[in-house]
Formats: sequence, structure tokens, C-alpha cells
Amino acid sequence: MSRKTKIFKDQVRRELTIERTVAIPLKYAWEGWTKPEHIARWWGPKYWNSTVYEMDVRPGGVWRYRLCPDNGDGEDAYCRAVYQEVIEPLRLVYIDSFTDKNWNIVENSEMYTVVTFEEVMEGSKLRIITRFNSIAELNIAEEMGMVKGFTDAFNRLEEYLISISGGKL
Repeated sequence: MSRKTKIFKDQVRRELTIERTVAIPLKYAWEGWTKPEHIARWWGPKYWNSTVYEMDVRPGGVWRYRLCPDNGDGEDAYCRAVYQEVIEPLRLVYIDSFTDKNWNIVENSEMYTVVTFEEVMEGSKLRIITRFNSIAELNIAEEMGMVKGFTDAFNRLEEYLISISGGKL
């Protein structure tokens, strides 16, 4: 399995890019990211679990989910994403926001997110680009562990999809 995660920080564009090549065919990488029964099994950092309440992968569709630590040590994170663009199996664009428990968006928490999928010899190159409203928000996200969280999530995605395929991917 590939484990090299590349991180790029662009302060001018206020973007954090996390890129990883995983040993998964493009079709399965896409399904792992767009089907609620799959994404709930790997989305989020290690030792956290994800509950998907809604996932309608189409422009204007909504993805509502909650992340919570496995051991209960920490606060649950409620999030709501609205898809802006869906080009199967190559690209997802959505606005992801933190919310309260009633799905009301927390002010200034919107993150413009682009996920790209590229077929490569080793499997699939996945890239997630998150654009923040300010440099300060980008720095805070980085300090809160966003890079580690996405690195963990990429590990979990790859491990999960290989496990459900019986190692045949």
C-alpha cells in the first residue's frame, strides 16, 4: 500500500492541499467517497467514527455527517456539505461547514473543497483542496490537526476498500 501523503500550503490562495496515491482502482476510490455506506466506515481521523445522516451526491445535494471520537474524549463535530459540482468519477466540489446539532451552519466555518480522482499506474491519486476564508482560518485548521486527520482518513479509506474486496483490489 502507498503511504506517501503530500501536503501543500498556499497562503496566497488560502488553500491546503493534501494528495495521496492509494492502491485502489479509480472506480472503487470514487464509490468509497460517494456512497454513504462506504464513507461512514473511513471518513475522519483515526480513532474517530462517522455517522452519515444524508448523502445526496449531485449538484445542490447535501451531505450531513457527524464525527465523534471513539473513546468519547472530545466533542462531536457536526458538518453539512452542499455539492456544487459532481463529475463522476473525477471530481467533487462542495462547500463544507461546521454546524450545531440542528444543522445550523456555524458562522465563518465554510470551506470550499475540491476532491479530484486520477487513475495512475499505482491505483488512484486522490487530492483534496480546501480553501479557507482567511489565512488565520487555514492556520487554525492546520494547528487543530487537519493534515493528520486527512492522512488518517486516506489510510482508513485504502485499508477499508482493500478489506471489503478480500484483498483483490
